[in-house]
Amino acid sequence: MQVYADVQIESQIICPGSPPLGSDSTVENLLKVPALKSCGMTGKGVKVAIVDTGVNMSYLNSQGKNPGFDAANSWKPSSSTVVPGSAPVDHGTMCAFDVCIAAPDCTILDIALLTTQRSGSTVMEGFLSDAILAYRHLLNILATQGRPGENKSLVVNNSWGMFHPSWDYPVGHPGNYSDNPNHPFNQIVHTLERAGADILFAAGNCGKDCPDGRCQGITANTIYGANSSPYVTCVAGVDTTKKRVGYSAIGPGRLTNKKPDIAGYTHFSGSGVYSADGGTSAACPVTSGVVAAIRTKRPLNTSDPATSPSAIRSLMFSAAEDLGPTGYDYLHGHGVVSTQKMIDKICKSEVPPICVRYPWICQWLCRYYPHLCTTNGPLAGIEPTQETDMSSTLEKFFENPQHDDELILGFLAGLLLQKSDAVAKADNPESGKKKDCGCNG
Repeated sequence: MQVYADVQIESQIICPGSPPLGSDSTVENLLKVPALKSCGMTGKGVKVAIVDTGVNMSYLNSQGKNPGFDAANSWKPSSSTVVPGSAPVDHGTMCAFDVCIAAPDCTILDIALLTTQRSGSTVMEGFLSDAILAYRHLLNILATQGRPGENKSLVVNNSWGMFHPSWDYPVGHPGNYSDNPNHPFNQIVHTLERAGADILFAAGNCGKDCPDGRCQGITANTIYGANSSPYVTCVAGVDTTKKRVGYSAIGPGRLTNKKPDIAGYTHFSGSGVYSADGGTSAACPVTSGVVAAIRTKRPLNTSDPATSPSAIRSLMFSAAEDLGPTGYDYLHGHGVVSTQKMIDKICKSEVPPICVRYPWICQWLCRYYPHLCTTNGPLAGIEPTQETDMSSTLEKFFENPQHDDELILGFLAGLLLQKSDAVAKADNPESGKKKDCGCNG
């Protein structure tokens, strides 16, 4: 049986005939992509593995998306004839496009798993055998990254899943995948997450209001296997008005009760691969792009727990915009993905510690060198002092007889600034007047 040779069987797709609502530009605005870019959160240097039907990079370029492409680290099953990066334009290319909405500068890895022709005793068995090989490949990538200064982050997007229990061995069978945390693929998902990968899975399209036909009427407890792993982010779908789409699978999950985790935007016109980028298949890469954007500024550092995949998941969930009933719910998870709190937290947290301890030092720096305090500057977010001289600051300095080296350094910097200002005024009496307004002159 060569079920997974037919892309239409395994890909999470939209409800047939449903028109798009909004566009990828709408999603950009909802995710505040211009603000992400201003903060430098573009996915630059971050690898995003599209585990899907293959990616066509030329098509992405023709649609205005120009991410990097890592051919050397891309992968395909041995039974596949697809060329990574040059696959037929299909589901995987849509996913890559949607990642690029929030992470336009990421680097795509084409993991063309869904082109496998391996068969087994169940629909999932042969496919999962190749899925294990794909994840071993990703583990090797994480293990070999190590050049100084390289961003070691790896985001793994999975917009696929099983639709019906008949695709799997029965619950309790040694080969069961859907409910078995000890299944080899569920185990390797955990291993990859422990190694540092941010793994996202689509929740599925078996929502009770508008289920995909492949669900065969089963709409309860349909978040199966790795899609419901505690070590992944499971993504539900909402439209661009923040209303849940009817086909988005509803929790609880099979392996973990509290699934889905979060909702992403879907059902908009974007890639042009389909009439709409839809299903939880689109919601998942939209959210993966946000994770890649975060990883630009919070790259993986295995010695720093604050950069672990679990820490990134916590950041995502705490920043989500709550929808539906207050708090977590089985329709939307923690809410729809939102970037404002993350922008505030990540960008503002980059202010040098000295500016937190001694804000007057940096306020004076911003007064005389305002370019340092622009959105992209190292002192972004700091307001310049309104004082016109440093006399009051100097008085405060001498009132305290104990100063550490850091404070002394700051004082000397301020003193030099005052001296340079005095020289400038002597050379050009009008220059001081212009600077009183805090302008660039």
